[in-house]
Amino acid sequence: TIEKHIMLKLHNEFDQWYKQWFNILIEDNSINVRLDEEFSPMIEQNSYEIDVDHLSGGEKTSCALAYRLALNKVINDFVKDINTRDTIILDEPTDGFSNEQLDKLRDVLDQLEMKQVIIVSHEPMIESYVDHVIRVSKEGHISQVIA
Repeated sequence: TIEKHIMLKLHNEFDQWYKQWFNILIEDNSINVRLDEEFSPMIEQNSYEIDVDHLSGGEKTSCALAYRLALNKVINDFVKDINTRDTIILDEPTDGFSNEQLDKLRDVLDQLEMKQVIIVSHEPMIESYVDHVIRVSKEGHISQVIA
């Protein structure tokens, strides 16, 4: 009974964050997400269940990013002694995003309340809402920080 209660609480929190952040990132109000009983993402468009393959590139990225950020949030809230709880690293989190979705990403990152967010990206627009930019160049399998 205790295990079921805890899992239900985690599921509800995870589902809430997942829906909230997906709805911020997505441009199409006809698409909704939720978690099934096994914590798998379920996607509905116009009240019909659809496969993730039927989403656009930006919609797929929004679905995946919202899921991973919600999972990170729930784990960090549940397990208080994680050493990296105030840091998150996102590698190319905006593949296929429109300019509007890029703007909305800033809102989601603010809601994370992380002390440090590291974003690896080729997207120049992200530079407008970060504190520091480190440029890296790769030539002949060697990466170097550009001064």
